[in-house]
Amino acid sequence: MNSQKELIGPVNKSKTETEQLIFFLHGWGSDGNDLIQISNLWEKEINKTAFYAPHGPSPCPQNPSGRQWFDILTEDNEKMYNELDHSFSLLDKYIDEQLRKYKLGKEDFFLVGFSQGTMLSLHTSIRRKCKGIIGYSGAFLEGKLPDKIFKNDILLIHGQLDSVVPVERMKKAEKSLMGMSNKIETKVYAQLEHSINEEGLFLGSEFIKKRF
Repeated sequence: MNSQKELIGPVNKSKTETEQLIFFLHGWGSDGNDLIQISNLWEKEINKTAFYAPHGPSPCPQNPSGRQWFDILTEDNEKMYNELDHSFSLLDKYIDEQLRKYKLGKEDFFLVGFSQGTMLSLHTSIRRKCKGIIGYSGAFLEGKLPDKIFKNDILLIHGQLDSVVPVERMKKAEKSLMGMSNKIETKVYAQLEHSINEEGLFLGSEFIKKRF
């Protein structure tokens, strides 16, 4: 499987001075063009922010036009965690590169993930400090913990009817991350499947504005 050595993806830059960055991490088989659309809504509420949506480093075998952060279908857990760590190292470098462009501090960003992108976001959450993390329809993959744990504010949003990543995975993530976060909030929507609804987007933007 060919994997990119660095991340690329669409950007929605602030029309005014940029004081923070938001990174969208897409789900399995999609790419950055999917979640960057959220920025068209959020830029009206969240000022002085540039939005980035990198593509996953590897093509998705089941959807050749889409990307993935790691092979989620493999039964080899070690392989999966190694690929997750590889994506984290690429993302870590990508975040630092964008922060330097705007002369921002190493913590001046938010991560917003969906599904597999949430898994990478939560993996990142304990490995570097940021302003906050929002995870839609995702889970926390518990591999080897880093030597130093960074604690961030986390918001997890899920649908009760999610059959792709069952809501129990979110509840397990909440329990696992309770001691590895500053604050963790959750919201479950009773009639929602594996997707993001308008209320969830509003909740996400409010979470960010409170920490801006």
